[in-house]
Amino acid sequence: MPRRKRRLASRVRHYLRALLAFLFSNVGVVVLVVAYTIAGAFMFQAIEGASEMERVNNMTRERDITAQYLWQNATLTFNMFNETALKESINEELTRYQATIVRAARGGWDGGRSSRQWSFSSAFLYSLTVITTIGYGHLSPRTSWGKIMTILYALLGMPLFLLYLSNVGELLASWFKCIYALVCLCRGCPGFSRRRIIHIRPQFELSDGESIERPVAWEAGVGNIDSDVITEYPIPHLPLSYYTSGQRGVSPPPELRGPRAAGDHNAHGHLELDSSEFSYVTFDVQTITVPISVCVSFMVGYIMFGSMIFGLWEKWDKLDGAYFCFISLSSIGFGDFVPGERVYTPRIEASFIVCSLYLTLGMALVAMCFNLMQEQVIHYYGGVKRALKRICRCKR
Repeated sequence: MPRRKRRLASRVRHYLRALLAFLFSNVGVVVLVVAYTIAGAFMFQAIEGASEMERVNNMTRERDITAQYLWQNATLTFNMFNETALKESINEELTRYQATIVRAARGGWDGGRSSRQWSFSSAFLYSLTVITTIGYGHLSPRTSWGKIMTILYALLGMPLFLLYLSNVGELLASWFKCIYALVCLCRGCPGFSRRRIIHIRPQFELSDGESIERPVAWEAGVGNIDSDVITEYPIPHLPLSYYTSGQRGVSPPPELRGPRAAGDHNAHGHLELDSSEFSYVTFDVQTITVPISVCVSFMVGYIMFGSMIFGLWEKWDKLDGAYFCFISLSSIGFGDFVPGERVYTPRIEASFIVCSLYLTLGMALVAMCFNLMQEQVIHYYGGVKRALKRICRCKR
């Protein structure tokens, strides 16, 4: 029995470690954020929805009582020819009803006859604005339990969303740098790799942006040299002494040329590299920097895309839509522009889903752009620092 208990305990610990590893991965964090927001929507709908129905029923009852009182005073109780007494009574009753309306409005009553303010769509948007710190202010808890649960929900949800921004932003940044290198820098073109081979190998220098896989013939002279580089093009199998001799631009001696003949040089005396004798060259994505102008253009394009979507659904013009997207993605959230009636419908609509996805993905993209711009600023700072060192070392 004790052995079985130890095996069961070890299995439980193994499953818990696997679960925690999944939850703190990129996919796990996204699943956690979505599940946490959905759970918050159900919770706030259950807490505030019942209170909202109670407020609506109370105001309906107050309206009926006031109408009945006015009808009785105007027809039965007071003399129709005593205008002063009739006006005073009606004025007193209307003042009381006005104070009741003000108190109900401050308590969360929106003037409607049915409960629609705390639908699942609006509760989901409220939960999302809490953990993202946007806080439009168009919807707020009115009950004591709603306020307490909002505090607790935010204390746990905000660090979770910051973890989401950190993980997903870093992942999107690496993807964006890879796409930028392949599309804008043509790092995946064969011509680029061939030029880098000819330029780098005679100098035997490994830059930050590229890494070269050494041939097997080198390892016998210099020991095991680990390389995790993905290869693309073969490089001539020449010994290490040729690349470390300091004779740049000089052809290797015939005994070091391997299978190639001595006449395999071009008219300028340089070695012609055949495609069958290359090793492979690739680029390191982590060392590629994206210009700040590209990041700013990407954010502006995403904001304009959102303005077109919300302008189509909410009937806003382009300026109002872009203003709403910027205020939302920057987590300012004034609340003067909020997705309107479609969000407050009891049923789940495509506009509500797209609005939530736009906000969650957009904030991750903003974090990605800030990360890329920070790397570019650090790169510029390093370049300026190296230039100043060269200037200070100049002996002239």
